[in-house]
Amino acid sequence: MAPAQNWLAVHLKRGTIPAQPLTIFLAGLVGVMAGYSSIFMTFLIGWIQDYSILPCMQLAETHWLGLIGLVLCPVVGLVIVSWYTRKYYPEAVGHGVPEVIKAIARRDGVIRPPVAIVKLLASALCIGTGSSIGREGPIVQIGAAFGSSAGQLFQLSARSMKVLAAAGAAAGISATFHAPIAGVIFASEIILGNFAVESLSPIVIAAVLANVVQQNHGATGEHTPEFPHIDHQFDGAYYELPSYIVLGVVCGLMAVGFTKLLYYFEDQSEYWIPKHWVRAIACGLLLGIIGTGYYMIYPIAPEQSVAAQQDPDRRHPIPVLYGTGYAAISHTLHLENAQKLTDADMTAEDQHHENIRLSRHQMWQNLIWLLPLVIVKPFLTSACLAGGGSGGIFAPSLFIGATTGAVIGLFLNLFAPQWCDHPGAYALVGMGAVVAGTTHGTLSAIVVVYELTDDYRIILPIMAAAGISSLIARWIDPESIYEKKLSRRGESIARSHDLHHIENIAVREVMVRKFPTVQYTDNLMQIIKIARENPHIESLPVMNEDGSLHGIIRPEDLHRVLDTDISPYLVNAHDIAMISPIAVSPDENLLEALRDFGSRDVGTLPVEITTGGKRVLIGLLVRADVMARYREELLKH
Repeated sequence: MAPAQNWLAVHLKRGTIPAQPLTIFLAGLVGVMAGYSSIFMTFLIGWIQDYSILPCMQLAETHWLGLIGLVLCPVVGLVIVSWYTRKYYPEAVGHGVPEVIKAIARRDGVIRPPVAIVKLLASALCIGTGSSIGREGPIVQIGAAFGSSAGQLFQLSARSMKVLAAAGAAAGISATFHAPIAGVIFASEIILGNFAVESLSPIVIAAVLANVVQQNHGATGEHTPEFPHIDHQFDGAYYELPSYIVLGVVCGLMAVGFTKLLYYFEDQSEYWIPKHWVRAIACGLLLGIIGTGYYMIYPIAPEQSVAAQQDPDRRHPIPVLYGTGYAAISHTLHLENAQKLTDADMTAEDQHHENIRLSRHQMWQNLIWLLPLVIVKPFLTSACLAGGGSGGIFAPSLFIGATTGAVIGLFLNLFAPQWCDHPGAYALVGMGAVVAGTTHGTLSAIVVVYELTDDYRIILPIMAAAGISSLIARWIDPESIYEKKLSRRGESIARSHDLHHIENIAVREVMVRKFPTVQYTDNLMQIIKIARENPHIESLPVMNEDGSLHGIIRPEDLHRVLDTDISPYLVNAHDIAMISPIAVSPDENLLEALRDFGSRDVGTLPVEITTGGKRVLIGLLVRADVMARYREELLKH
């Protein structure tokens, strides 16, 4: 990038274009690039599958060598990706989002430009050869790398670079999921950690243009969600709410279990298999053997929708435990209990061609098919990432949530059909609940599930389950699946949303209630004596004759006078006091107090109340005490 930067420095000097319009323009460009990158990644994954997994599946129908090929496909992908990324671009290993968070928080948004290309090729190879991971994390990192590269090219400020990286992340989510609103919220809630107004415009522009590119050139087409034809709704029935609450609790536990398993598997594999290429082979074989074995038992789902029966490509999908698992998610979302359907529903075949209507026996079959997937999927995703794979955890979280919800929904429909909705409704709600539990991004999880299905009618159960799941997950483990990866490396990052811990603490809880004062007529010798008797007070309040506050004397004010030749008996308190400093109310919170500390650059603030039209000093707020309480709250939470 150096030649391009030098050319721009000569022909387009910094400041020629105002920073804000330039940032917005670059955000739009980044959105377009992220949109096309998402399309190309999807194409590349399909192309690799066409020349790796699918030929092995065709050969397996007639010869046992095809099954061996299916077992070895993930091994080949993991070995190649693990070797190359660890040697040249270690930040491309794993699920990508923690690296973006770290780059924004610690490196002023700087991401090496080649990471975008390396991540795209590595993730496509991993997923295309069967690794049980998702493409959302990689496209987030790719988009963020584009945004960072644009900022570096035009030598923008660190603040603009961070916004562009977040805009690229939003564009990646928008293009991948057909979810522009979710992209904006994800970038603000998880990547930046705040919803600052000045950063929203570039993020929104990037998300919109990425989605426009996807609509015009993507595989799903215009205005088509990732999982269309969902027909579930919540009519406010009280008797269904307990089941959704239980689902939220279960999904919260599943989310925590998935997070802990992911990093436990990583630790154990590194301990027992220190060589990364041997570890990649072992983890790939584990995935290949289990994935192929399950495929031999269940080549397809027990029941197929009308649309799937008419489409030859959907009748023969890749093994359910290989790749992103979107086919299995779609299957769970369309499960219906045939006994709950009216005659009008049963005759509307054309309208519900995606729905899968199950008898009681078929519900048992689907329950037996789905239950092992709930257990095995987190295990295999952990193996792929421990083996050095490059892919995200968003799709596995959706998979775990959908299968968990479907299992609970099938169980309820088998034993208490009058107290529940169709199984597919629980799969839909479970998706949002597990994503909220793993990422701790409750709002992002709710919106992304809504935009994935384009169905608002069941939003209330999704909100309830996602909120409960996130609460359970935070209670058991305060760190999200992204934050844990950073903290394990000793890189815990304080985000702006951490300040809410002190936003709920009032000044009265921290202020010093017993404090010394000096009169405005006291000379320097008297002031020094009082200061020595109270070393814990950084600044001394100076009082008028009527007991009102005259000002404060800071340590630097004393030092400045002591360094002169003026007699200390000739200098009075009113001569050196800072007159009428900012005072805080005991009802203000510590976040507001921090703002006041910075506005006047003082270490102590007077705390005053108004009584009978007169301001009365009741305490002192010391900056060191505020910071100590802030650290205490961070450790507590």
